Amino acid sequence: MPKVYLHQEGLYSDITHYISKITWAGGKSQVARRLELDLINSVLDKNIPDIYIKNGSMLKLFNDDGKLLFKGFVFLNSKSGQNSTVNVVAYDHLIYAIKNRGVYNFKKKTAEEMTRTICNDFSIPIGNIAKTGIKQDIKANNKYIYDIFMSAYTGASKQNNKKYMAKIRDGKLDVIEIGSVMSTFMLSDESNIMDSGYTESIENMVNRVRIYDGKGNAIGMVENAEWIKKYGVLQNIYTKEKDKSANTVAQSMLVDVQKTVHVTALGYVDCVTGNGVQLKDSASGLTGVFYIDSDTHTWSNGQHIMKLNLNFKNIMDEK
Repeated sequence: MPKVYLHQEGLYSDITHYISKITWAGGKSQVARRLELDLINSVLDKNIPDIYIKNGSMLKLFNDDGKLLFKGFVFLNSKSGQNSTVNVVAYDHLIYAIKNRGVYNFKKKTAEEMTRTICNDFSIPIGNIAKTGIKQDIKANNKYIYDIFMSAYTGASKQNNKKYMAKIRDGKLDVIEIGSVMSTFMLSDESNIMDSGYTESIENMVNRVRIYDGKGNAIGMVENAEWIKKYGVLQNIYTKEKDKSANTVAQSMLVDVQKTVHVTALGYVDCVTGNGVQLKDSASGLTGVFYIDSDTHTWSNGQHIMKLNLNFKNIMDEK
């Protein structure tokens, strides 16, 4: 089991010995990574200390080799029954980006410039911020600051077709290109996969995009004729934006068949949302590189088990 340390009221304590279960999770729709602890609790056993972890206290999670996996703050604690457990939930620094609102009016700024400005305003530590070099105008009124800077990266993505994701690394905000980090771990049903499943869906398919100007006049269209022939017309609309190539943006809005895999396997801490991973699964016949859309790692009873949702393609949390 990894080590968990508590920073509370000026004290730094190793509380690993009192933990029965650790759950560490994240996903593209769950922006801030979450750490959940079940702690042993018994008012009848004097050998078990009554640990009270206050909201706002800091928790750190370290891997067996001393690598920092999580640094965040307690947002929930609960206790039930005389011989039950104490449950604690903490989130990393990104929780402040999805809890705080702001008002901004950016003119001809890149996504990376906007992100740095916002983080400085809200005292969010900055790590490595992906460079786009694409200047945009972004006006935001009373929006969550995560949505503001990710809308800027979404705008850049529509022009360069790269997919971006915000994450916390060593307590600092990184914005990475999804799939730029490949896990060295090989998911294989011969060695570590315990269960797997495969899904194909056209529920989110877009195979035609009509382009309009600001006055509602049709000025163009992009489509995938092969997809239309197979599945019928599934259309979206794009209104041309200033300083953006309408055809490039419309092309980026086409959505293919979504192919996803869910896997339960022996755990490996580098298998986290946004990273790529190699998969070899004879049950489904799937082999190749997949991208992690969400991950849940659980340590309990001496075992580390992970559940991963994988995607054939890079999918971005678009705003």
